[in-house]
Amino acid sequence: MTSPTPMLYYSNSSDPNFLHASKFSAPDNMICLVLKDKTLLYASDLEFGRAKQQSSCTVVSLSDYDEQKTIGDKIAKILSENGVTALYVTESFSCKLFEELSKSVQVKVFEGQIGERRAKTASEIENIKLANNASVASYKMIQQILRESTIGENDVLMYKNSVLTCEYLQQQVEITCILNNANSLETIVACGIHGTDPHCHGYGPVYAHQLIVCDIYPRHKSNYFGDMTRTFLKGTPTEAQTKLYETVLQVHDECINMSALNVSYKSIADHCMKKLAELGYEKKFVNGTYVGMMHGLGHGVGLEIHEEPRVNTRSESVIEKGDVFTIEPGLYYPEIGGVRIEDSLFVDQNGDIHKCADFGYEWVIE
Repeated sequence: MTSPTPMLYYSNSSDPNFLHASKFSAPDNMICLVLKDKTLLYASDLEFGRAKQQSSCTVVSLSDYDEQKTIGDKIAKILSENGVTALYVTESFSCKLFEELSKSVQVKVFEGQIGERRAKTASEIENIKLANNASVASYKMIQQILRESTIGENDVLMYKNSVLTCEYLQQQVEITCILNNANSLETIVACGIHGTDPHCHGYGPVYAHQLIVCDIYPRHKSNYFGDMTRTFLKGTPTEAQTKLYETVLQVHDECINMSALNVSYKSIADHCMKKLAELGYEKKFVNGTYVGMMHGLGHGVGLEIHEEPRVNTRSESVIEKGDVFTIEPGLYYPEIGGVRIEDSLFVDQNGDIHKCADFGYEWVIE
C-alpha cells in the first residue's frame, strides 16, 4: 500500500506488517503510526533505548501519555496530536480498539499484504539468501546421514546402530539451522506414503527404496524466511519413482527458465499443469484422495513463508523487480510416493532472476 492515509498498528513482531513498518523486533504490542513523511514508534521505558538503536522509526516515549489510562485513550491522543482523522488498520487489529477509535476517527481495514512488502530491498534479499543457506547446510547434513546409513531388516534404515527416523532428521535440521542463525520448527521429512500428503511433517522410520520429501523453510534471525524442497531416496529406485522424479525436475527447470520480468505468474503455473498432464500426470480424484499435483506452483517469501506474489493458475500478478518467489512443482501417488522440488528465486533491479541459494538435485543415495 502506498497511500497518504496513515496506517496504525498496535502489534508486535509476530505481525509481519508491523515488523516491516518498524524494523523492530518487539515481543510485546507497541503503537506504530505510519504517516506520509515519517513513522512513529511509541516505546515503553523498557524498550525505549533499544527501539532508538534498532528501529527505523522516530521513537517517542510512551511515558509521555501516562495521563491517558487506557491504550485506546493513548492512541486517541496520539492521533489527535498528529491531525489524523482517517486511518487504516490491518485485519489483525483489535476489535475492541477498532470500536473505540471509530467513535472519533474514520477507521478502515486494509485487507491483504501491505504493498511495499512485496518489492524486496537488496538488504531483504540478502537476509532471505541467508535463510536459504541454512536450508543448504541442512540438506548437506541429510545427504551425509543417508550415505552413512545402512539398510536393515524390512528395509528400515539404520544409523549409528539405531533406527533412522523422520523425527531424528527433523531434529538434526533444527540443530543445523540454529548453527546457521536460523530456526526451522516445522520441518517436513516425510517418507513413503507420508510424502504423498504435501504438508505431512513425516514420522516414524525412514525406509530404503522409498521417496523422502524434505521441505525446509528456516526463519533467519533477521525474521526473513527461506524455502527449499528436495526429494531423496536411499537405495534403488523403481522405474515409476525415477520417471516421477525426472518429470518433476523437468517441469521445475522449465518453469524457472520461463520466469522473466513482466511474465505473468499464471502463465508459468498454467504451463506447469499443462505439461504434467501431457506427460501423463493430470490431477485426479482417485479412491477418496487427490493424486498428481494438488497445490499451487509457488508463492512469495519474505517476513512470511507464504506471501505475495502468488504463483498459481489464479494469479493476476506479473513478475516485478524485487519479487522473491518459489517454484515448487510436485507429484504425489500413494502407490509410488511423493516428489517435490523447490527453489526460491529473486528478481534484481536489472530485472534478472537468480536462485536465492544453489544446491544440486542428486536424489539417489547409495
